[in-house]
Amino acid sequence: MVKVALLVRLEAKPGKEAVVASFLEGALTLANQETTTPVWFALRLGWLAQSQPH
Repeated sequence: MVKVALLVRLEAKPGKEAVVASFLEGALTLANQETTTPVWFALRLGWLAQSQPH
């Protein structure tokens, strides 16, 4: 049973979105090799996550 979680937010600078995506894809490979990591998620939130001036 999973009792602890970790949430890490990464925000790419404009034009660096592909670099962050590649980093997370590589991290998935490492997470899958860890026997103590039962689940691993990466979410791409897109422009909706950015704050907009009102």
